[in-house]
Amino acid sequence: MLKWKFTAILGIAFGVAGISWGYAQQGRTPGFYELRIYTAQPGKRDALAARFANRTAAIYARHGITNVGYWIPQQSDPELGISAENTFIYIRGYPSKEERDRRLNAAHDDPEFAEVVTRQESNPQTRLIVKAHNIDMAPNGTYSAITITR
Repeated sequence: MLKWKFTAILGIAFGVAGISWGYAQQGRTPGFYELRIYTAQPGKRDALAARFANRTAAIYARHGITNVGYWIPQQSDPELGISAENTFIYIRGYPSKEERDRRLNAAHDDPEFAEVVTRQESNPQTRLIVKAHNIDMAPNGTYSAITITR
């Protein structure tokens, strides 16, 4: 009898812990997003993607920036200025626009960021990026899988 009571109490404890963990995960969904579209130097898109994969994404994550996703276009769209050969796209997430500004400043002040990105982009011989477009975004509507959290 004592064995069953102990098992029941343990089961309830794990259930409560699981529910609490689930609610905590919901609160971590970013409510502010940033779409970044980079035009890379001709032939340098893959090097740019590798820099994100190997170093830059980890720097952002270390400063509390959510790396939502990274994409390589599969076709060009001249009207939008998208070249399948030279475009690299990604989305980062933040709790708010103010937090975006604070966290990005911290990431850009990181000595590793200066070593990996700033030094390379300031040298015309090693530069990977021609231009970058930034679009601030927020989830909209109940039909979206992503919801705004405050």
